[in-house]
Amino acid sequence: MNVSKLVDEDEPLFTALVNDLFPGSKIKGSSEKEVQHAVAQACKEMYLVNHPPWNLKIIQLYETSLVRHGLMLMGPTGTGKTTASRVLMKALSINGTPHSELRMNPKVGM
Repeated sequence: MNVSKLVDEDEPLFTALVNDLFPGSKIKGSSEKEVQHAVAQACKEMYLVNHPPWNLKIIQLYETSLVRHGLMLMGPTGTGKTTASRVLMKALSINGTPHSELRMNPKVGM
């Protein structure tokens, strides 16, 4: 869960720290084959390129959603945050778990 929060330069350091703390352990990659297949299908239906690094971020978003109640996607404009979340929702719906999105503006006063 922590690897998806790190910048690329910090991943080798994190891996080295885990190996020092837990000798013989391996940080395994994602094995969400059903979700990856559904993401590929969703990309095809949405006329998007299923680029491997972007696909990895979608899978990391999925894995984060399994252990968190709420999510916030942050990053520069135009990096695919909204599209990634929409592809994930479509992929999960393809797998038989319908998802929808409800956006709220916390700045709106009542």
